[in-house]
Amino acid sequence: MKLKGINKFEQHLEKIVLGVALIGLLAIVSWQLLSPPSFKLGSRSVPAGEVDALLEAKASALAARLNDSEKSDIEIPTDTVKLAAPDFSAAMSGPITPIESLVRTAPNFNGALVKDAVSAVDIWYFEPKVPALQMRSVQETADALTMDSAKDAAKVSKILAARPDFQKIDGPKDVVWTTPVARIDLKRLRAELADSRKDATPPLMAIPSVWYQENPYVVDVAFERRERAGDGSWSAPVVVPVFANHADEITFRGRINNAAADVRDEVFALLGNDDNQREVLQPTFYDTVNSAFVSPTLLAAAGDGASTASGADAGATRRNLQLQTQLLDKQRRAQTLRTELEKLGGPFDEEAERKKEEARKKDERDQKEAEKAGSKGGGKGGSGPGGGGPGGSMSGKNNSGAADDQKDAKRKLAERKTKTAVLRHVESEVAAIEKALGAVATTGTGAVKTKAPTLGSLDELLVWGHDLEVMPGRTYQYRCVARVYNPFFGKGNQLVQKQAEKGLAAQFTMDSAASEWSSAITVSPDVRFFVTRAIVADGALALGSAQVEVYKLLGGQWRRSETSVQPGERIGRIDSKGAQPVDFTTQYFVIDVVEDLDTSRGPSTAGKDRRPGLVVVGSITGTGTEIRVPYTDFEDPDRLKLRSQAEAASPADRETTGAPATGAPGGTSPKGPGSGGTGGGNKTGTGK
Repeated sequence: MKLKGINKFEQHLEKIVLGVALIGLLAIVSWQLLSPPSFKLGSRSVPAGEVDALLEAKASALAARLNDSEKSDIEIPTDTVKLAAPDFSAAMSGPITPIESLVRTAPNFNGALVKDAVSAVDIWYFEPKVPALQMRSVQETADALTMDSAKDAAKVSKILAARPDFQKIDGPKDVVWTTPVARIDLKRLRAELADSRKDATPPLMAIPSVWYQENPYVVDVAFERRERAGDGSWSAPVVVPVFANHADEITFRGRINNAAADVRDEVFALLGNDDNQREVLQPTFYDTVNSAFVSPTLLAAAGDGASTASGADAGATRRNLQLQTQLLDKQRRAQTLRTELEKLGGPFDEEAERKKEEARKKDERDQKEAEKAGSKGGGKGGSGPGGGGPGGSMSGKNNSGAADDQKDAKRKLAERKTKTAVLRHVESEVAAIEKALGAVATTGTGAVKTKAPTLGSLDELLVWGHDLEVMPGRTYQYRCVARVYNPFFGKGNQLVQKQAEKGLAAQFTMDSAASEWSSAITVSPDVRFFVTRAIVADGALALGSAQVEVYKLLGGQWRRSETSVQPGERIGRIDSKGAQPVDFTTQYFVIDVVEDLDTSRGPSTAGKDRRPGLVVVGSITGTGTEIRVPYTDFEDPDRLKLRSQAEAASPADRETTGAPATGAPGGTSPKGPGSGGTGGGNKTGTGK
C-alpha cells in the first residue's frame, strides 16, 4: 500500500481517537468507583445502595403507626406538601357563579312594570312610611244601649262583660262613652306610596301600583288608652276594642298578625268599597235608645256655632247635629244595602218578579212542546230514556247540579227579599229624618251633603273610635296608630336580597308611629252638680243660699234639676212633678256660704244689697270638703255640655222643675265649650 501524500497525523488518526475514548471510559469507571451516586431523601443525600433499605424501613415504620391507634398521629410536612383544605374552605364560602345575582326562576314582571331600563333583579323600591295621625279631641256621649247592642258590646269586651250591670242584660243599659278623634293625612299617605328616589344610590323606584291597586287601604285604626292614677302618674297603655255596629268581616284586627293571601284578597274586595273603608275609619256606634251621638265631623264643621250656644239654642243645635248624624249613618247603610243587592240581582220587585216567573214558565212549556214534536219525528230504534249506562250516570249528575242551582237560587231570592225590606225601611227612616231637618238640613256652616265625597278625593279625614270601657269619674288620655296594607306583603321573591332581608314582605301592614297623647278627659258620673249662684246671709235664717243645677243620666238622657239649697241641706232631691219621679239626690251637702272677696272672678251678680258668696260643700261619706266658686261652675265646659245634651232631649223628658233658661248670673251669658265638648282636665265637684 502506498503512503505517498499522507502525513503522519492522518496515518495515526484512528489510533488517536481510539486512545482518547479508552481514556474517557477509564475516567468514568474510576469516578464511579471512587464516588458512588447518591439520592435526595428528605433533607439528606443517600447513596444508591442504601435507598432501598431506607425506603423499606420507612414503609415498615409507617405501617406500624397505621396499625397502632395510639400512635396514628401522622404529621404531613407542610413545607413540601400543599394542603387542599384551605382552598376547599374558601371555595365553600365564596360565590359559585361569576355574577352576584342569579336569574329568577319565578315569574317576574318587574321589568314590565317599571318603565325605566333597569334590570328586573336589581330593582330597589322606595320604602314608604305611614304618617303619624294627629289627635284632635275626645268627645263624651251619654245614652242607653239597646238590649241587643248591650249584648253585642259585652261580647267584644271582657272588661265590659264583667261589670255587674252587664251580667244580666234584660233591657237597655245607660252608658257614658268616649270617642277619641284624630286626623289622618290621606294626601301624604298616597304620596308616600307613589314616591321614588331616582337620585339615590342605588336608585329607589316607585312601588308598582298593581301591588296595592293604587289605593291606600287602612286596615285598622287602633286607639290606645291610659288612665291617670291618684298620684298623677299614668298607667300602661291598653288597646281599645272595636265597638261598632258593622259587619264583623270588616274588622281585620284579629287577623293582621297571622294574615295570609286570603286576608289580602278580602281587604281588596271589602275595603275597595268606600262605605266599608269609612266604617273602619269612622265606625258607626251601636244602636242606642236616643241616638244621642254626634258625628265629630259635623261637630267640627259646626265650630263656634255649637260651642257658644246656650240654653234652648244649645239644645236645638245639638238636636240638629244628632239628626244629621243619623241621616249620614242611614244614607251610608242604604248605599251599602244597594251595593249588596246589585250583586244579588237588584232590589226585589214583586210585580217584576211575577212577570219574570210567568215568562220563565212559558219558555219551559214551549221547550217541552218542541221536544215532544222532535221525538215524534225522530229515527227508529232509539233507546229509551236513561238507556245506556254512561247516559244514565250523566243524567244523575245533571239532576244533582240542577238541584244545587235551584237551592242557591232560592237562597239568593230569600236574601234579596230580606235586604230589600231592610233597604225600604232605611229609606223611610232617611225620608223621616230629612223631613225633620226641613227641606234643606243645615248647620251653621251650610247644607248637609247627601253623598259623601270619595276617599280618593280627600286630602285629610277625621277618624275616630268608641270606648265603652271607661269608668265614671276617672281621667283618661288617648293616642292612635294607623295600620295600612303593606304593598310588599308576599312579594319577597320580587325584591332584591337586602330589602327582602329587612322583612318587608313578611308584615301584612305598615304601621304609623303612635300619635301624641290627647288632652285628658274625666268621664262624667251619672249624677253631676254645679253651683251657679250663691248669696251670703240669704234665706229664712240668713245663713246664705246657693242655686245648684243637678244632672242625672236616666234612660240614656241627661235630666236637669235646679234647686235652692241652704247650709245643712243635701244637694238634690226627688222630683215628682213629672210622669215618673226622678231621684236627683247626691252624696253632697252645703256646709256654709261665705263672702267672695275676689272681684276679679267677674261682675257682682248678687245686686246692690246682696253679697256674692262661695259655697263650702261636704261629702256625706266623709271623703272631704271643697269650695265651689259659682262663676267658675257656671262657665265650666262640662256644665255647658251636659246642659246642651239635656236640652236636646225631647220636651217631655226635659227638666221638670221649671228652671229658668240658661243665662249667666245676673243676666250675663258666658261663652264656653258647647255640646259634645272635647274633654276637660281636672274637674271639681264630681257628684256621685
